Amino acid sequence: MRRSLEIFTAITALAVVGAAALTSEPPRLIVVLTFGAMIVLAENVSVLVHRAGAAGGTSLTPGFMLTMAAIAVFGDDPSTVVGAALVGAFEGLYIPHLRQRDIGIVAFNCGQFALSSAAAALVFTSISATGGWEQVAAATAAAVAYGVVNVSFVLPYVALKHGERASAVWADMFPALPNYIAWGLLGLLVGLVCAELGPLAIVLLVIPMGIGRWTFSSFSRVKDAHDRSVELFIRLIEAKDPYTAGHTERVARYSLYIGEELGLSPSRLEHLRQSALMHDVGKLAVPSRLLNKPGRLTPEEWDVVKRHNSAGIDIVANVDFMRTMAVVASDEHGRYDATPSVTTPPELVLEAHIVAVADAFDAMTSTRAYRRALEHDVAVDELRANAGTQFNPACVDALVAALDRRGERHGAGHETEVHQFAVTPPVAGVGSAGLGDLEVAR
Repeated sequence: MRRSLEIFTAITALAVVGAAALTSEPPRLIVVLTFGAMIVLAENVSVLVHRAGAAGGTSLTPGFMLTMAAIAVFGDDPSTVVGAALVGAFEGLYIPHLRQRDIGIVAFNCGQFALSSAAAALVFTSISATGGWEQVAAATAAAVAYGVVNVSFVLPYVALKHGERASAVWADMFPALPNYIAWGLLGLLVGLVCAELGPLAIVLLVIPMGIGRWTFSSFSRVKDAHDRSVELFIRLIEAKDPYTAGHTERVARYSLYIGEELGLSPSRLEHLRQSALMHDVGKLAVPSRLLNKPGRLTPEEWDVVKRHNSAGIDIVANVDFMRTMAVVASDEHGRYDATPSVTTPPELVLEAHIVAVADAFDAMTSTRAYRRALEHDVAVDELRANAGTQFNPACVDALVAALDRRGERHGAGHETEVHQFAVTPPVAGVGSAGLGDLEVAR
């Protein structure tokens, strides 16, 4: 499928450029080569924006700013669309890909950058840009057109290449889009100045290009540090309890299902994903003998679990960027019928409700130390039976709808990852959505 997309993109780009070339004069070669050379340099000092643990990321470089500048230099010339497409194609000449002889990805990148640039040029030349605010409007519309076409091709390609959901890739790309469009607009405006002052004015591009790269680099470093911190906690949990690691990843996936159904924004979905991954961080402070106890917990053991779990969450709450994740991970806001703190933002309370439903569903549909996996329908019935009290009804409905639409079945008979426990788990009741059932006092 990915190879088909690469071939389709390359052929489409050739067809569009060829059709445009038949109806216009050849573009100025000196402009194409000058901007092309600068773009190759810019593309090979790119900033990779990615999530920790993801199979890949989306490359964001200052090269698109140069492409926008080239469009402005071409102006309203009939050859602008062809010239812009040729200049844009240089954005796909990434040296590591060429060294690896990965022709497929080079062809795809050259094709999608050429199509994005052609779309931007077509929009720019179609809008009357005689001066003043009209030029700003034309530049803005061109930057938006470039971004729309670029994302339309890159998003499905990255999802196919790395086996990720489109929503996850979108959540990865979205935070950088405002800067992306802003610097594209700046490139067009600087290009307009270059067109007025002549070829020597092209050096003006060096300053905004450097600023753009520094901005993207700073954003990437901070985000990367945050993601790696979350990944570190996940690895610590996995080392302590292998079952919890798989459970955490499934809870994050189900949480995203619910968030998407409820229409959360991409930025909130990303926060929800990280919060779900961190929801069991308190287990780091819980003794292993209690985490994997085959039977129910005694009242004394349950007190130990609650005390240690709260301590673990309190530790995470002292990490600045994790503070809001700790709010979601806390049991304080997980119950739907609980009275939330007046200081807790409603969006965090909703995330806590989402994670609570996702956590309960996976707890019931996976084999745990104290109970084998329940059937899918039994788990769904249990969620619905407790909707309105323990669980947020909207979150329960959203999860069921998301699973049904995807045709997913979980639980007994559908488990793909069954953790091997020292003692074979018994067949018991519905169990709890937490660390274990509390033993009934005799």
